Amino acid sequence: MRRAHVKPCFATVALLAAFLSAEHLRAGQNSLEKAESLLSKGATAEAVVELRQIVADDPRNVDAHLLLGIALALIGERSESINQMAAAVQLRPDSAGVHNQYGMVLSRFIEAKAARQEFEKALELNPALAEAHVNLSLILAQAGELISAGDHLDQAIKLQGDVRAAAYTHYLRAKIWGAENQIDKSIDELEKSIQLRPEYAEAWSDLGGMRRLSLDSSGAVQALEKAVALNPHDSTAQYRLGQLYLQDGETVKALDHLKIALLGDPSDVATLYSLDRALRKVGKLEEAKPIEKQLAGQRAKSDRSSTVALAASRLNDQGIALEKSGDVRAALAKYRAALDLDPTGTGFQLNYGLALCRLGRWDDGIAELREVLRLDPDNQQAAKALYIAIDQAKTQQGDAGKRP
Repeated sequence: MRRAHVKPCFATVALLAAFLSAEHLRAGQNSLEKAESLLSKGATAEAVVELRQIVADDPRNVDAHLLLGIALALIGERSESINQMAAAVQLRPDSAGVHNQYGMVLSRFIEAKAARQEFEKALELNPALAEAHVNLSLILAQAGELISAGDHLDQAIKLQGDVRAAAYTHYLRAKIWGAENQIDKSIDELEKSIQLRPEYAEAWSDLGGMRRLSLDSSGAVQALEKAVALNPHDSTAQYRLGQLYLQDGETVKALDHLKIALLGDPSDVATLYSLDRALRKVGKLEEAKPIEKQLAGQRAKSDRSSTVALAASRLNDQGIALEKSGDVRAALAKYRAALDLDPTGTGFQLNYGLALCRLGRWDDGIAELREVLRLDPDNQQAAKALYIAIDQAKTQQGDAGKRP
């Protein structure tokens, strides 16, 4: 089923851009400037080499620690990245900007609790740091603390004023209002967002969705037409527009957008249903037959999946109980059996991958965690576990290389 995109869904913070725009680098620091230039060109590995040398030569160079930590975060080097950022904080403990940067790196590695503490410390040191308010709001929203998240976004909006960068903040505020079913307030924030950034395709799409919920059909169509003009590959915006045209009786127009939406998500039941309905409305019965067959297949698959998922869930629950009792090997067998029944169960696969890691089978565990993230890119537990597993695998390989 296509997601309504009402609940907050936030992207990873832009670490490098934030650092470079913060003007941390001081005039005359040629080596740092060279590293900054390398990073801006995408030569991250070369920048890391340069920055490691700077830190070795000058261990108290805060800017070098910060930039090295961020560069390492960009290539997924969790432990060393966090260590470099921690060193920067120790050297400059009273800097709100440094705590904010540290929090951003921690966020990237799904260390939500630690990141929250850093953003809170940044705001304790400088309550006027708008970026820290936005970053903290992301953490709070992900934890379900929507009221607090909204309060921080409100503060950030006041601090930022009517500048282009505030478009994103208004967009996030609209997400929070939408999650709280405050449709009119969400619309207001989205309209402010596109005033500040007229080409903001995601904001136009969400504005169309919200206007539809408020029964403003013509306003919704206008916003969604703008969204698909800005980003024709946005299958959600294409689906929303096609559904609106279908609802308003403009079936021929609806067909074009629903077909594009289906290209983006060929198995989406909602899109298949709307496309089948539109084809039948215009009398294209032969063209509708394969769509109807595909729809029936998806529904049958869903029914079968429900039956299989129930049996697999029981095996998974047994595995969890065994793992709690300390028998990880027996738990692993239960998770494997659950996966054999339902290979699409990312929850079962996550537990299987975590159990492999707990048994020290890091490479196997990493492979399973990568597959979970391929199927479910927003799975934060899997992402955090993967970073840790990669760290542990490297440590194990390093220890093996030191043995005589």
